[in-house]
Amino acid sequence: MIQKATLVVGLLLTIIIVTSWNTGTSPDFDAILKKADFYRGGQVPGITWGVNVQNIEQGKTRNEIGLKVEASTTETQQFALITFLKPKKYDGQRLLLRGNNMWFVKRGLNRPVPISGRQRLSGSASNADVASANYYQDYTIASTEEGAYKETPCWIFNLEAKNNLVSYSGIKYWVSKDQSFGVKAEFYGKSGKLIKTAVFEYENQIIYQSQKSGYISKVTIFDNVNTEDQTILQMSSPEFKEFNNSKFQKSALLD
Repeated sequence: MIQKATLVVGLLLTIIIVTSWNTGTSPDFDAILKKADFYRGGQVPGITWGVNVQNIEQGKTRNEIGLKVEASTTETQQFALITFLKPKKYDGQRLLLRGNNMWFVKRGLNRPVPISGRQRLSGSASNADVASANYYQDYTIASTEEGAYKETPCWIFNLEAKNNLVSYSGIKYWVSKDQSFGVKAEFYGKSGKLIKTAVFEYENQIIYQSQKSGYISKVTIFDNVNTEDQTILQMSSPEFKEFNNSKFQKSALLD
């Protein structure tokens, strides 16, 4: 009789545990990825900021570029206009991003020239590294797992490009569980080879919809081949603002 009672109790406990697993609420990974985009400058109607790009090779600064970035994200697409501010030799140069298409103009050109987001801007930073913060729209979540980055508990996203126009075929992306900050990313090419790694910092402060939070302030990009070389993107003075759609037309490059 005691054995039967013990068996019944054991079965009931098993049912309770299994039921709790099945009814547990799983994370909304789409929402987490979208929120992580927001903290890197995506998923908002309009934002502008300054970016200083520093290319370091063998421990020495080889060059620096100053940029102004104006960006906007709709439900289906991201737009960005990048204006080169320094050094003076880059005066008049601009990049325009519309979705996965990009154009370039400089003094002496009569029309914008199509270019690739994969094209190198400076050091290990590509055009897309500066212009695009749109993992949510450009990539599919292939899988997720739990992990950590520097003892910070994270969700690790394995992302796959939705089309061939996207700059990287795959991204392995660490997003902190507590704040949904993207803290690290590994970028992969079509062959599955690791191209480069980026680490993100969030020392800027913003207020958006009455909520104060940290915001992207620095991206350090490490080349997978020349591992001692790095490219540093320093973001400053983020400001949310509305843009007229004409801001992101190709004709705006020639204004």
